[in-house]
Amino acid sequence: MGEPRTQQRVLRVLIVDDDPLFRLGVAAALAGDDQLEFIVSEAGDGEAALALIASEDPAVILLDLNMPRLDGHAVARRVKERWPHVRVIVLTGSDSAEDRRRAERAGVDAFVEKRQLVETQLSALIASI
Repeated sequence: MGEPRTQQRVLRVLIVDDDPLFRLGVAAALAGDDQLEFIVSEAGDGEAALALIASEDPAVILLDLNMPRLDGHAVARRVKERWPHVRVIVLTGSDSAEDRRRAERAGVDAFVEKRQLVETQLSALIASI
């Protein structure tokens, strides 16, 4: 007989970024976690993200700021107004203090620069919020 399996916590995550390779990389990083099971959905712009939130009911949104159709600041604000229980983590290439302030005003739960992702264990960050 094998060892008893520990039950993994399941977490629904929506990755919102206009770069499909970045979305793929983040999804692959999450798939490698052995503590959590991630159910991942993806959107390439803000409007598609809002439509998916209503149908997919994610617990966490990984959100880029600079996207077509509706930027991440507007998405974060709308998410926090309509779905305040959803956690929003900004993953952005911007290191602008103004972007950080605007994201904080929109109610995001965490702000991570994409260049910091190499040093950040994303799954641990998600689990902590």
